[in-house]
Amino acid sequence: MFATFEMPIRRYCARRVDHGSVDDVVNDTFAVAWRKIDLAPEADAILPWLYGVAYRVIQQSWRTNGRIARLRTRLETTADRSVGSLDDELIEDDERRRVLAAAASLAEEDQEVLRLTLWEELSAADAGTALGVSADAARQRASRARRRLADEFRRLESQPSSWARPTNESKEGSPS
Repeated sequence: MFATFEMPIRRYCARRVDHGSVDDVVNDTFAVAWRKIDLAPEADAILPWLYGVAYRVIQQSWRTNGRIARLRTRLETTADRSVGSLDDELIEDDERRRVLAAAASLAEEDQEVLRLTLWEELSAADAGTALGVSADAARQRASRARRRLADEFRRLESQPSSWARPTNESKEGSPS
């Protein structure tokens, strides 16, 4: 099982945990899968089942590595800025922040169904297997999650940019 599915599970984990934790999460995933081999589905559904096992292992890793991952992301985006196109970068960075903020504001279940269906490109049936629900339930969850993401992004988009300067109109109502 390891030789056949190690690379897809490794890629799945690499997109969700920091580089230094990937080996541990992959190894823990296969250790859990081995211990629960009696619960494994038929051969054609093993990969989605392993995605589900990996997801649960990753949740444990997220609880311990969350702060480190957020700090690294913040440092990476800060280090990539060039002085010449600061305005363009601020606009792009603001939009990226809104997308990430919209996604982060979703419930964990919504985030994961979107990761499985959009990033991993799993079918509804395979996403359902990974999540432990039926294909129809996975399809409904994905649809609702996409709607919630779009609604939240539109809400954030309607708010003033985080880097915009206050206008004279906004200063008039404030006490001096």
